[in-house]
Amino acid sequence: MKPSVVFGLPDTMIKIWEFIPDIEVMVNNIRWRWSRPSVRRVWVDSGGYQIMIKKINIDIVEIINRYRAIDGDIFVSLDIPPRELCSASKELVEHNIKNFELMYEKLEDKKIIPVVHCYESSILLNAIDIYKSYGVDMIAYGGAVPPSMARMGKGSRTLPLLGLAIVRKAFNKWIHALGIGGAPAIYKALTILGTNSLDSSSWRTKAAYGKVMIPGLGERYVGNGKAKFGRKDLAEEDFRILEESLYRTRFPYIDKLKDLLKTFKGRAIVNAWIMKNFIDTIYSNNGFRWLIDYASKYSKLSLDELSSLLNNSLANLNKHQV
Repeated sequence: MKPSVVFGLPDTMIKIWEFIPDIEVMVNNIRWRWSRPSVRRVWVDSGGYQIMIKKINIDIVEIINRYRAIDGDIFVSLDIPPRELCSASKELVEHNIKNFELMYEKLEDKKIIPVVHCYESSILLNAIDIYKSYGVDMIAYGGAVPPSMARMGKGSRTLPLLGLAIVRKAFNKWIHALGIGGAPAIYKALTILGTNSLDSSSWRTKAAYGKVMIPGLGERYVGNGKAKFGRKDLAEEDFRILEESLYRTRFPYIDKLKDLLKTFKGRAIVNAWIMKNFIDTIYSNNGFRWLIDYASKYSKLSLDELSSLLNNSLANLNKHQV
């Protein structure tokens, strides 16, 4: 079964549900100020990552009050992510567990789902056992592909996937991957590991950077000419592939494609459609294909083997960092 895609939605400027029916969206309770959009299911994010990064002064009581006021279907528990990869901090995890327990108690009419990250294996498994004792049928996994992983030393890139593989072996119900990018190789890796759903805002962020997604090719730059990093301009052949892909899937604005690519909103509309219809279309020569190989390897290992591998990998990583 392929993971379902939940579209990250910071506001209602681009009402993607008007041209992509029956979708799910993820809204951030810190910034959300609108009534429920006309979608199949609304997920509500606690904003824990923003609270940590931007040092926002919002406590759990305020988050609970915000949740009461939002018309949603699934509410993500307030979970402060670890600052180090695969943390061994029992205090942090215990704090996040207490957050879940309080929200679970105070928001009886809301579906609260707990969050775990890549922790040292015994801490991770203990957290899962506690959440299972509450009868939860969903767990969210944060940081499956953190952007900082390539800078954390040899072997660190695979650790988030390893943590996710452990969660899958220990929890046989629904697993949601939080904040995933739009690369098809990442989607494929999560599919192999048995992830049920994921959320992504890359349809908007890529558009903001002047980029459009091309099925089978990756991203192409169509902005105002100022971007330099990671830039690969849209060629005529690229446009032809994009146009044919959109036409084949009955994109409603196909006759306005060239104009759409000139604006942020237009690019976001195209990217949302591509993500909905082609996120599993693998392309070559991208930096994430290694994820598929490791996901395939981890999916075949037992829980004990995965736990041992994670702990050994963390020990080796810490030894090299000393």
